[in-house]
Amino acid sequence: MATETQQHDDRRMDDLTERWGDMVLEDEEGDVEADVPEHVPTRMETPMYCVVGRFLTQKLIKVEYMRQVMASAWKPVFGMRVTELHNRLFLFAFYHETDMVQVLEKGPWSFENHTLVCRRVCDGFLPREVKLDTVDMWIQVYDLPMGYTSNAVLEQVGNFVGSFIRCDDRRVGGPWKTFYRVRVSVPVDKPLKRRMKLLRRDKSWGWVNLKYERLHNFCFCCGLLGHLDSFCAKARVSNIKPEFYPYGA
Repeated sequence: MATETQQHDDRRMDDLTERWGDMVLEDEEGDVEADVPEHVPTRMETPMYCVVGRFLTQKLIKVEYMRQVMASAWKPVFGMRVTELHNRLFLFAFYHETDMVQVLEKGPWSFENHTLVCRRVCDGFLPREVKLDTVDMWIQVYDLPMGYTSNAVLEQVGNFVGSFIRCDDRRVGGPWKTFYRVRVSVPVDKPLKRRMKLLRRDKSWGWVNLKYERLHNFCFCCGLLGHLDSFCAKARVSNIKPEFYPYGA
C-alpha cells in the first residue's frame, strides 16, 4: 500500500514538473500583466464600480451607521458595499454603474451635515491616489446684466469659483432670468467665493453674487467648508460679531 502511495505521489510530482517546466520567474520589480476577464456571470464576481471619499470633519465616523444613512439617501437599486480603508478614507463599491453615476452627479452629499468629498476610482489607480480636494455642486449666479447671460460668461463664472463643469440647460433661453445655475468643482481648501467683479464692455463694472445649493457645514467667518464659526481659530481671535461675519445662510 505504501508503495502504491509513493508511486502516486511521484506521478503527481512529475505532472507538476512538466506543467511548470517552462515557467520563468522574473525578479520582484518586473512588470506583470494581469489577465482580467471582461464578463463574469455571478453577482459575487460582478465588476464593482468604486467611489472613494472622505467627510469634511475630524470626528470619528461610525462606519455601519454611516453606511445605513448613505444607503437610505442614495437608494442603490443593485446594492453597495462600504469599506473603511484608512485615515477616515472610505470606499463605496456599487454593483451597477447607474447607482455610482447617481451618487457622483446628484451631490453634494453629507453625513451628519459633514460634506462628502468623493471621486470615482478608475481602473489602474489605487483609492489613496485619487485627489479629494474638490466637491461638485450647483452654484446660483445672480445679478448678471442683460447681454451677459451666455454660456461663455457662465463658464467664466464657474472657473472663477472653481472648475466649470456645465450649465443647467433647463434655464437656458429667454432674454433674462433672476439667476442662472452652474455646476462647479469647488475647492474645499479655499474660502467660498461670495461674489465676482464683472467688467462690462463700456469699462464699467458691477458685482455678480453667488449662492451655493445644498451647502453643508461651513464657517460664516472664514468661508471654509468642514467647520463652523464656533470652532474657527480666525473667528476666535477676531473682534467681529457673528452678525457681521462676511458669510450667511
